[in-house]
Amino acid sequence: MKKALYLMSLFLFAVSSVYAEDFSTLQTLNAADLQAAPEAAVAAPVPAVPVREEQVPQDLVYKFNNAANQLRTIKNGLTWVRMDIDNLERTARRMIQTNSSNAFFNMDLRRMSSEMSRRVSDLQRAAYDVKNLLNLAQKSKELNNIARNMEWSARDILSEAWPTLENSAQRLEWTIRSGKPQLMGYDAQWTAMDISRYTRDFSYQARNVSYDVRNLVTKTQP
Repeated sequence: MKKALYLMSLFLFAVSSVYAEDFSTLQTLNAADLQAAPEAAVAAPVPAVPVREEQVPQDLVYKFNNAANQLRTIKNGLTWVRMDIDNLERTARRMIQTNSSNAFFNMDLRRMSSEMSRRVSDLQRAAYDVKNLLNLAQKSKELNNIARNMEWSARDILSEAWPTLENSAQRLEWTIRSGKPQLMGYDAQWTAMDISRYTRDFSYQARNVSYDVRNLVTKTQP
């Protein structure tokens, strides 16, 4: 009996020693070590590499700015055109009503015809440059900003050309046609027809430019 109790005591002592050793080992573990272990298993996120925008050649930027300046100049030059055409139409109507001639009327009429012809040429030149840029365009924030400025100018040009200028030129032609040739001037009718034709040509070019500039905005969008 004593021998059995002795063996049981030895067994309990051995078990308690092992348990104490394991418990002391757990106590020596630092809380920070326990927290760091799972984090170490998770891979650190790799930052995304920013997409580097292709360097835009300066000569291309110059071409974009040149086309934008052309359109802006044409747009600003349209401010008084409609008013000038309407003034000519009022003068012609007054001449008919009073049955009197105006010494400056035909000179002013020819001047307006010459001005509209020049404006058509200017817009054709700008339209040609814009169309060429469609083949050179590349995605760039700088070029896109310039293209958007072109879009604003082209939109204003088109809204002024059609129907405003076309209607004013048509009224002028109809009024002159209704007057006596000897009163209006024998070539006044032909000059008025030229002005109407130039305004239609101008509207046609304005539509082309507006369409191409919208495409240019899309092609340069980063």
